[in-house]
Amino acid sequence: MEHSLYDFMNMILIVACAAMSMVFLAVQLPSDKGIKKYRKSLRFLASAYLIMSVIGLLILVLDLPVVNLIPMENLIVASLQAPLFTFTLIVLINPQFVTRSYVLKQLYPTAAFIVLYLAVAARWGNPVITNLEELKLQAYHPAVMVREMFLIYYACQLVYLTKVFIHQAKKYETEIDNFFSNSFLLHLPGIQYSFYSALIVGISTLISCFLFTEIATLIFTVVYCLFYVVFGLHYIQYPRVFKDIEQAIYPPIDFNTQSENTQLTWNQLKTEILNERYYLVYGVTIEQMAQYLNISRATLVYFINSEEGMNFNVWINALRTQSAEELLTEHPDYSLTQIAEVINYGDSPIPSDLRYKLA
Repeated sequence: MEHSLYDFMNMILIVACAAMSMVFLAVQLPSDKGIKKYRKSLRFLASAYLIMSVIGLLILVLDLPVVNLIPMENLIVASLQAPLFTFTLIVLINPQFVTRSYVLKQLYPTAAFIVLYLAVAARWGNPVITNLEELKLQAYHPAVMVREMFLIYYACQLVYLTKVFIHQAKKYETEIDNFFSNSFLLHLPGIQYSFYSALIVGISTLISCFLFTEIATLIFTVVYCLFYVVFGLHYIQYPRVFKDIEQAIYPPIDFNTQSENTQLTWNQLKTEILNERYYLVYGVTIEQMAQYLNISRATLVYFINSEEGMNFNVWINALRTQSAEELLTEHPDYSLTQIAEVINYGDSPIPSDLRYKLA
């Protein structure tokens, strides 16, 4: 019963992945040049879904055993898709990081394992292992050893890709906070949720390599099916937020760097910012403020980071908080909403300490 149900769920997974692959290739995107990396990432993702669909179909056609510890087909799918899922998400926050050569380098070890496995299995066979006792007995069989080495490599691959993603996510948040004054809604937590969901699925693949009941395998197949559909639907919505973050992840070239007054000091620049109250301009960005001051964006970022010891977002909102406290002293009858409108907190949350003072 479980076997037929497993085949049914596997067929649903095959159809869902094939359908999502077609959706990725057919989705209409704006002609903006800045989104070209995202357009390529859709092709990568379509490939990942198509791979899942094809291998699932092969499993059905070849009638491979449902229960087989450390199955090579599962490891191949997981090892191919782990970097593809990771890099399709990194493309959204740092398009310059992901290059074709870099992606291919991450896929070479998997290709090497596939070639080695096929050669070894053709020479010594590929035993089906249905329980831990059989695994102990067959542990030194050449094909099983290749599967075991591949399993260890895949675990290391997950660790490496997690480190890469965390580093790029932190870099993205730094860039956003150094560009926007109201960056609260631009941190894109959905991208991190998507990655960690994919990581959980990846870890579950490791666990599933040691499952020896059909019902457990069926449960994991259902989880995979749900993940692929939800991930795909979330990913194709990215263009909605791209316009908001484009300036930060595709910074314009500073043309006025050579002509700016190199004698200006931070005290002079800060005095102008405070006197002109540039920090109260709604949604002001580092690029706009640099234009107000007639200096390059890079110079302004350097001054704020080094002289104030904080990023642009934190500094601007510290100035706004100070203005709010002054307003509170001068106009104690003002409501929280009125003060928020004056200091232009916009979509950013008002600091808890300020809320406490206004309560």
